[in-house]
Amino acid sequence: MTNLGRSGTKKAADSRRLHMDVLWRGHWTFFLWKLVFSDLVLVLLYYVPHRIPCGHSLVAPVDPMVSEIVCYRATLKLVGANCCPVFAKPLQSLQRAVLIVLICVLPLGTAFAQNLSFGSRDARPVPPWLSGASIYELWLNAFSPEGNLRGAIPGLSRIAELGATIVYLGPIAKRSANSKASPYSIADYNAIDPEVGTDQDLRDFVAAARKLHLKVMLDIVYYHTAPDNVMMQKDPSFFIKTEDGKIARGFWPQPLPDFSKPEVRKYLVDSLVHWARDFGIDGFRCDVGGGIPESFWIQARKELDKVNPEIILLSESDRPDDQIEAFDINYNFNYYFALRSVLRDGSSAIAVRKSWESMHATMPKRARLLHFSDSHDWPRAVLLFGEKGAMTASLLNFTLDGIPFIYNGQEVDDPTATAWRKLAPIRWTDPGNPADRKSIEEALGMYKKLFAMRASEPVLTSGNLTWIDNDQPDSVLSFLRKLGSTEVLVIINLSNRNVHVTIDLPVMDYYAVQNLLAPDKTWFSLYSGRVSADLNSFGYIVGKKIPLAPLEK
Repeated sequence: MTNLGRSGTKKAADSRRLHMDVLWRGHWTFFLWKLVFSDLVLVLLYYVPHRIPCGHSLVAPVDPMVSEIVCYRATLKLVGANCCPVFAKPLQSLQRAVLIVLICVLPLGTAFAQNLSFGSRDARPVPPWLSGASIYELWLNAFSPEGNLRGAIPGLSRIAELGATIVYLGPIAKRSANSKASPYSIADYNAIDPEVGTDQDLRDFVAAARKLHLKVMLDIVYYHTAPDNVMMQKDPSFFIKTEDGKIARGFWPQPLPDFSKPEVRKYLVDSLVHWARDFGIDGFRCDVGGGIPESFWIQARKELDKVNPEIILLSESDRPDDQIEAFDINYNFNYYFALRSVLRDGSSAIAVRKSWESMHATMPKRARLLHFSDSHDWPRAVLLFGEKGAMTASLLNFTLDGIPFIYNGQEVDDPTATAWRKLAPIRWTDPGNPADRKSIEEALGMYKKLFAMRASEPVLTSGNLTWIDNDQPDSVLSFLRKLGSTEVLVIINLSNRNVHVTIDLPVMDYYAVQNLLAPDKTWFSLYSGRVSADLNSFGYIVGKKIPLAPLEK
């Protein structure tokens, strides 16, 4: 045999070994997880009817796993071609049997693959009222001079007049005895912190909210606990340990409950049920919800539904599987970071659109996402973006699909930073300064318009959203909200520069819109053939399409 022949034989042997290694490198379920429906069609329509050639070079199909099936079949033929004729027919039978089995189990693999794609699945059903909901975060240290539940009750009417529907209370559970501990360092999940008030104060707060048609949401903190949490006294084995048996700390330097233990899960689920059953709490904002196993939240959801089937769970995470079985809303941090990068750092406005598209591709269909630009976790929006920028951000929050969220004081452009322990009351009015008083009143009036607009236009709470391209993508966002025959056009300048923008809509179809935040109409010039407008810095147009009127006789 020539050198060339020996080289060819070696290559064939190497190829056979490679193909067998590829085939058996994992369990047979490896095939099920990777194969998708398109590949099944490819196998059935091409590879099976057409005899796969026996050789060393194979054209790879679309999916590498189908390529491995092809390699497998070729490997069997190669083995059969180089083995004793006595084994040739048995090997061919084995080849056919294996391929039949693989093709039969492909649909199972497809199902598994679909389960991994949350964007193709539906979010869990929610109460119909949630689509029109809006959330108002009430931080007790800031909301009233008293800084407690009793002191906050009179201000609930102010929230109702604004137009919000859900009041979200920052943590009220008993915090650590450490004088520097934040409200998120919880010592007892089943007790109210004395600085916040009493059980009766909470009952009175919830009752007052009910009269104003407001729902109440509590902030719960289960990802970590305070070092002096009663769970530590109850049973130190409730917590995750390091390799040397010490209590482990999480992302923040606090102990981590061990959710692998059924007794830990039961203790915390029972705490949720306690607040819902004994105080009539309508929902929970779940701090660092994505840091806790999804299975725990599913378990909690089942127990909470027995108390109130319409209870709302808000996950402080962007975990895609949250809304499959457990949660109703996700925080949508990607949106906030994109919006901040545009308004504070000067990034292109298209970053916001990309964030929206990414989240809607990742999250389940009809998932509910927050849209916020201010919260207790970040510097005040009015300081980060300026007064005009902060208001434009809020306008965007109220016109996108999802759940708008504002932080107390945002509606009066209050710049006071969040205080963890000390009192830092919001400046609700400034009677001694006419200029400031006017500014406060203008901001409050605008927020009332935003809430009223969203409450009066079902298209903004239930309509589809379609992005429209424009010629100023670094500065301007443009989109349509549609519900039935109703259309609302939104054009927002997220820059501090005046711009002339043309958007990709035929002007003959959108020659004018009825402004939703002002009594007049906006008319567009017919000459360019496309909708175009001049926008001031942080300017906007939010208008309902005016249908063509019938010809008068």
